Amino acid sequence: MDKSMIPFLSLEATDIDDPSVLPYKKEINESHETRARCLEELRNEIKNIKDIDPCLDDSFLIAFLRASKFDTQKALQRMLNYYQQCDVLLHAFLKCSLSLQRAQSFNHLFFSPYRLKNNSLLLIAINKTLDYRTCTFAERFYLEVITVHRLLLENPINQMCGVTCIFDLDGFNIHSLRACTPEWLRILVNFTLNAAPCRVKAVYLVNSAPIFASIFNIVNPLLSKKIRDRVFIHSRNEGWKKLHASIPAEILPKQFGGEISDDQMIYYTQDVQKMQEKFLKTFAFGSLKHQSKRKSMKVIC
Repeated sequence: MDKSMIPFLSLEATDIDDPSVLPYKKEINESHETRARCLEELRNEIKNIKDIDPCLDDSFLIAFLRASKFDTQKALQRMLNYYQQCDVLLHAFLKCSLSLQRAQSFNHLFFSPYRLKNNSLLLIAINKTLDYRTCTFAERFYLEVITVHRLLLENPINQMCGVTCIFDLDGFNIHSLRACTPEWLRILVNFTLNAAPCRVKAVYLVNSAPIFASIFNIVNPLLSKKIRDRVFIHSRNEGWKKLHASIPAEILPKQFGGEISDDQMIYYTQDVQKMQEKFLKTFAFGSLKHQSKRKSMKVIC
């Protein structure tokens, strides 16, 4: 495929003044003036919260402001939710331990090298590469947390334009069902949708089988109406025509009837050590009560 002919922005793009990004910059109410004013307001607000050691870096604060369309109070609440959920993650990952080699072997999470027309990044998670008889949901979710954490806090276009997700449920079986406990599903939903500085544009559940209905029945009540309206389920027998109506084949891998070869897709698991280092630096901030435990946590050794 001739890259010069692709009418889609690269995943690696970071220029928020790119002409294709400007409408989304306007959509979230970002300007030089609002950025400066809201950063100062949010910094002052979070500094006055008791029993919290907040990260005050501009790069961290701006992610929450963009996720909240520069509504300072909403950004503040999301930051407080984030710190609360970090303590939930601390408890959830307490007994989770991964060797570097094992962490690099998962390869269930990857990204298209091109963005959608709305400039959201395209994240794809594959279920069939995971055998829940030998791995845990905690191990999987930890790798997803540190990967998405990097993408959200390092790339301003991701903060502005959000993420579109494809979850391939091919291979979802009784072991998958047992691993996805109601407790883990609540943690996933609360952290992703209510705490992380993330704008979820759409979620596509493909290759869905009847057994997955049990999971969706647990998750659905936890979702806001806005998010429920952005979730689309495609059964394993319907082909790719409906998916291509929403996500162009030009930016999809061949396994979804797309035109991108496997070696063009972007995997981040080979860089897990660096991603963990950056995540843990941010993870150390938050509630003073559990700060020492958060500072000592290290899952990938």
